[in-house]
Amino acid sequence: ADFLACTVEQLGTFDSIVMNPPFKMGRDVKHILHARTFLRPGGRLVSLCANGPKQQAKLRPLADQWIELPADTFAKEGTHVRTA
Repeated sequence: ADFLACTVEQLGTFDSIVMNPPFKMGRDVKHILHARTFLRPGGRLVSLCANGPKQQAKLRPLADQWIELPADTFAKEGTHVRTA
């Protein structure tokens, strides 16, 4: 299914969510913001994301922790995207 089309009524809510969303074209922002709607009060979401200006502006203010990963952390996987 398309995660962005899923609803709380379909999937329910969760205490914890761990995710590695797609980064292309800022989709990580959309996926992370949507995933937050599935968190129970006091729940925790942990996710990788690109460490770009869009992510810094939209996601960093929501984060309890923002950990910038070293450059080329995922180079062996074929990507040089800066990540957090």
